[in-house]
Amino acid sequence: MKLVQFTDPSLPIRDRLGIINNDTLIDLTASAQAPTSLYDIYYRLGGTRDGLVDSCQNLASQGDARPLGNLLTNVDDPTSPHLRSPVTPPVGAGHLLRIWLAGVTHEDSAKLREIEAKQSTGVSVNVYDQKYRETAGGGIPELFAKSDTGSMSAHGGPIARPASTLRLVPETELVSVYGLRENGQVERLGFTGGNDYTDNGIEAQNPLNLPQAKNWSGGCASLGPILVTDDVFDRSEVEVSCDVVRGGQSVASKTGMTGEKHLNAPDGLLHLERSLFSRIPLQPFQLQVFYWGTPIVFSDADLGAGLLDGDVVRMKFAGIGDLENPIQASQETDQLADLAS
Repeated sequence: MKLVQFTDPSLPIRDRLGIINNDTLIDLTASAQAPTSLYDIYYRLGGTRDGLVDSCQNLASQGDARPLGNLLTNVDDPTSPHLRSPVTPPVGAGHLLRIWLAGVTHEDSAKLREIEAKQSTGVSVNVYDQKYRETAGGGIPELFAKSDTGSMSAHGGPIARPASTLRLVPETELVSVYGLRENGQVERLGFTGGNDYTDNGIEAQNPLNLPQAKNWSGGCASLGPILVTDDVFDRSEVEVSCDVVRGGQSVASKTGMTGEKHLNAPDGLLHLERSLFSRIPLQPFQLQVFYWGTPIVFSDADLGAGLLDGDVVRMKFAGIGDLENPIQASQETDQLADLAS
């Protein structure tokens, strides 16, 4: 099943949830129960008991079927139906969506991070290679959090580039989504695409800069375009690609493979999940988003200055779809004026 969260400005309830069936959109929000999100149907309408797929199917016959149109490609017209992130928390309750990510889970990523750190510092910095080998041997993986759910952009949504950025790079990643069943068991709900934007410049200077290299306001990552449920998605091998467009021309483009077979962990995804959930159990009424790490890396030779204001990043995820985000300057504030006086 392919689920989509979208906004239709022409309807009284703007934020909506639907099922994509070929070229047809089944609007579940048109049913009597009127779910407006994945969160809503899972935690309010029986998903924790019956499962996400069955809960959606129970409402599908009451939904409004209509042509899909350009919903998946509309990134320019906010007055027409357009995508939201496929996973969102309830309004005013950002803590009910957790966002965690894994790093150096693919060999190319680990190697390039090591090279960049050495180039930036002038000394050998072996933490990336060490972490890659530790994880491959069953050790602790690199896991970190994105702290602001409001900075998760949807397909077409902007990504901010802070003025202090040294070298912003995209990271093309498969993303899994989880909920907590009534019986207290974590459930894989489905999969989507993700872009874990990173200020690679400051991370290369010192790996301890990782939290700041990964977090900022106004858009520091993206999700989309849709959620493909766990029962139909083949997560073993997934081809992905990333294209950076500047001034209408492609300036950097790469293709890679991710999925269970390409993770450097003895039990694949389960090894990463075990490390995350054993230390930070999922709580009732929480959803979890988990980025797997990227197989695609852009070196200085590929994208010397990194992403610049005005660039557009276009990603493709086999079996999921396309995720596109424009890069724009971060909005500056003057919040420290009184402290500096």
